[in-house]
Amino acid sequence: MNTGLIRSFHLALGMAALLPLSAEDPTRDLLAGNPLDAFRPVEGWQGVEQVSAVEGKCEVTVQGEGAILVNSLKRGDKSPYLLTKEEFGDVRIELEFMVPKGSNAGVYVMGRYEVQILDSFGRERFGSGDLGGIYQRWDPSLPKDKQGFGGIAPKVNAARAPGEWQTMEIIFRAPRFDANGKKFRDATFERVTVNGQLVQENASTGGHTRSAPLEGDATKGPIAIQGDHGPVAIRRYKVTPLPDPEIARLAELDAYWAEVSRAVNQGDFEAYKATCHEKAVLVSGSKKVSYPLTKALARWKQEFDDTKAGRIKASVEFRFAHRYGDATTAHESGVFRYTQEKDGEAKPEYIGFEALLLKEEGDWKILMEYQKEVLTQAEWDALQDAGE
Repeated sequence: MNTGLIRSFHLALGMAALLPLSAEDPTRDLLAGNPLDAFRPVEGWQGVEQVSAVEGKCEVTVQGEGAILVNSLKRGDKSPYLLTKEEFGDVRIELEFMVPKGSNAGVYVMGRYEVQILDSFGRERFGSGDLGGIYQRWDPSLPKDKQGFGGIAPKVNAARAPGEWQTMEIIFRAPRFDANGKKFRDATFERVTVNGQLVQENASTGGHTRSAPLEGDATKGPIAIQGDHGPVAIRRYKVTPLPDPEIARLAELDAYWAEVSRAVNQGDFEAYKATCHEKAVLVSGSKKVSYPLTKALARWKQEFDDTKAGRIKASVEFRFAHRYGDATTAHESGVFRYTQEKDGEAKPEYIGFEALLLKEEGDWKILMEYQKEVLTQAEWDALQDAGE
């Protein structure tokens, strides 16, 4: 296998183990059994059998004891926030709730980031304080007319009439922090639906919202329901911890590199070709050129055949410096080591690289490979030490 092919085998996997996929944790039905068992001790909330809104008033009536949570019977009867005992990071929240006319509440994910619950029925003009809005932030150190800022209005007003039962589903991603504790990604509402309608998508808060029971940012926190702005009833409250999508994404990419490695090491040309996007580009930093990868594939086929026939042996390993991306894109950089053995003599090479990949129809394919420079074993070893 010549140097050109050595430097462009797409960083095939030889040593990196696949990351384990985190299975989704079981859903917690917070109203199963005693409806207050899942929450921190608090006064003012109760479990009732039936609840109804009083027409035209910010008031409800209740009957019996049961699994429907209610905070108060009328505006002015303030109850504290209802916080879960368990703390969550990435999470799905499913609510079925009811508010009477003019009532106001909210869901504070991690006790910090609020999705508003409000009687917004019939409003043609609506904002971040309406049902499904991400509530504004607050900074009392700013000029008085600028203390409230941020906030994200819902895409649509999906509110039903007061007294009707409504649904809300929240898919939330906790903020991310680096090894030094510095936040590099804000808390994000990946998706919020109200009564089946999309009201928020990839909405980032920037920080905790106004009146949050907890301040600052964290990796986990309790879920809180606001109870001091009017009656709210909840008859469905389910919470599901979500796996980190980055773990799943990296596991898919490691599987991709494993297949490329197998194809290179076994001389499986067709499998190797299948890992490449039809419009893939090869960039050489040392030669300062760029050209379609299909041209290189035509040149390399004979060397794959030689590998398959056993006339040469190859092994490949890689180490990453950065692995950036989202669900369908990836930018990966690091060092790969390719060792070719011919006539009993092994010759390793160390190449710095960058790679751009796309995921289309469920499959990752390389779109751009940038072979930056020839490196040394010391630089290869240093990258391993940095990852420990």
